[in-house]
Amino acid sequence: MSRPGVTYQDIAAAANQAKGQGKNITIENIRAILGTGSISTISHHLKKWKEAESSTQQIASKENLPEELVSLIKGLWERLTQQAENRITEMENHYQVTILELQESQEKYKTNNHRWQQLFQQWQEEKGVLSIGKQQLEQSLQESLEQNVALTSKQAALLEQLQEKQARINELHHLHKQTQENLEHYRESAREQRLLDQQQYDQQKQEYQSEIKMLSGQSMMRAEKIAILEQQFQSLQLAHETLNKNHDLSKSTIERYATQLKETEKAKNDLQQSGLHWQKQLQESQVKLEEKSNKLIDIQTEAKVLSQQLSDIKETLKEMKSHHDLLSHDKWILAQEKSQLEGQLKQMQKMVIA
Repeated sequence: MSRPGVTYQDIAAAANQAKGQGKNITIENIRAILGTGSISTISHHLKKWKEAESSTQQIASKENLPEELVSLIKGLWERLTQQAENRITEMENHYQVTILELQESQEKYKTNNHRWQQLFQQWQEEKGVLSIGKQQLEQSLQESLEQNVALTSKQAALLEQLQEKQARINELHHLHKQTQENLEHYRESAREQRLLDQQQYDQQKQEYQSEIKMLSGQSMMRAEKIAILEQQFQSLQLAHETLNKNHDLSKSTIERYATQLKETEKAKNDLQQSGLHWQKQLQESQVKLEEKSNKLIDIQTEAKVLSQQLSDIKETLKEMKSHHDLLSHDKWILAQEKSQLEGQLKQMQKMVIA
C-alpha cells in the first residue's frame, strides 16, 4: 500500500509553525518539520499558502485585525470546508448505496406484488371466517350464560322447595311426637284411630321420602349439568381469549400488510405510468405496423399481378416453344428434301457429263 502524500493542511500547519518559530518559510524547512513529502508537492502547496497568506495580510490590514487571528479563522474555515466536502462525498456515496438498495427493494416488491395481494386476500378471508366463528362462539357463550342463569334460579327454587319439604317433615316429626305422647293417654280408647293415622303417616312419609329422593336426583342432575355448563363456559372463555389473541395478531398482520400494500400500490402506480408509456409506444408501433401491413398488402397484390403476368408469359413461351418445335420439324423435312434434291442434281450432272 502506497504511503499517502502530504496535504495542503499539512503544509499550511508546518508553514504557520515555522512562521511562529521565526524561521524562513522554505521548502527545506517545511520538509524538515513534516519529515516527509516531495519537493514538487511541497512547492505546489506552499505557493498556494503564500498566496492565501498575502490575501490574509491584505484582509488583516484592511480590517485592522491581527494576522494570526485572520490565519486562524481562515484555517478553521478551510478545515470546515474540507470536512464539509468529505462529508458531502460520504453522504453522496451513502445515498448512492441507499438508492441502489431502494431500487433492489422496489424490484423485489414489484416481483412479490402479486403474492402479497394473494396473501392479503387470504388473510381477509381468514379474518372473515374468524369473525364468523367469533360471533358464533359469542352467541353460544351468551346462550350458555342465559342457560346457566336459568338453571341457577331453578336450582335456587328447588332448594327452597326442598327446604320447605324438610321443614314440613320436621313439623310432621314434631306432630308425630306429640301424637305419640297423646296416644300414650288414649292408647286403649283410640288404638284403631292411631293405627289408621300411623298408616296415613307412613304412607305420606313414604310419599315425601320418594319426592325428596326425586328432588335430590333432580338436584344432582342439575348440579352435574351446571358443572358441565361451567366446563363449557371455561372452554368458551379459553376459546374466546384465543380468538382475541388471534384477532389481535391478525389485526397487526393486516396493518402490516396494509402498509406493504400501500407501498406496492405506489409501485403499482409507477408501473401503471410506465405501462401507459409503453402502451403509447405500442400504439405507435401498431400504427407503423398497420402502415407496413398496408404496404405488404400492396406488395402482395403487385406480386399476384406479376405472378399472373409470369403465368401468361410461361403460356406464351410454351406456345412459342411448340411453334419452334414445329418449325424445327419443318426445317428438318426441308433439309431432307434439300439433300434429296441435291443428290438428284448431282446424279443429273453426272449423267450430263457422261
